[in-house]
Amino acid sequence: MNPPIRDKSHYDRLWYGVKNNLNDTIGSDHAPHLKINKDKTYPNSPSGMPGVQTLMPIMLNHINDEKLTLEQLMNFVCENPVEIFGIENKGFIKEGFDADFTIVDMNKKILIKNENIESKCGWSPFEGIEFKGTPVSTIIAGKIKMKNGKILGEPEGKPISFK
Repeated sequence: MNPPIRDKSHYDRLWYGVKNNLNDTIGSDHAPHLKINKDKTYPNSPSGMPGVQTLMPIMLNHINDEKLTLEQLMNFVCENPVEIFGIENKGFIKEGFDADFTIVDMNKKILIKNENIESKCGWSPFEGIEFKGTPVSTIIAGKIKMKNGKILGEPEGKPISFK
C-alpha cells in the first residue's frame, strides 16, 4: 500500500481520522499481484495488495469492535464516493436508483482462506484471520450476484453515468 502504514502511530492516526470523519472515503487498495512477485525483495516487488474481497469483512469486524459505525461505513464506501464523483443512480437505496446493495450478517464469522479468494492473484494478506461480520448477498441491478461467498452468473457490468 502506498503510503504504507509503518508503525502504531500511523495506525492510530488513521483510526483517529476515521472515528472523527476526517476522511471522505474508505476503499480497497486492490492491487492483485501474484504472490511470486510480492515475495521479491524491494524495490523489485510491486506495491499494493489484494483487498476488494476482504474490505467489507474487515470493516464490518471493525464495526463490531466499535472503531466506526455502520452509518459511517455506508457513508465512506457508498454515499460519499457517488457525491464526490457525481455518479448518477448509485450509492443510495431509493426510488429511481439502481438496485445495487449488499446484505450483511454482523454476527457471522468467516475465516479468510487463500483458496476462497476470487481475484486472479489467489491470495490474501489476511490468510488465516477470522473476522466477525460479512456480506452474505450482493444484489446488482436487482439481481443476486453473490450469495454466501459464491459469485453467481456471469458479469453484467455497464458503464456508470455522471451528472
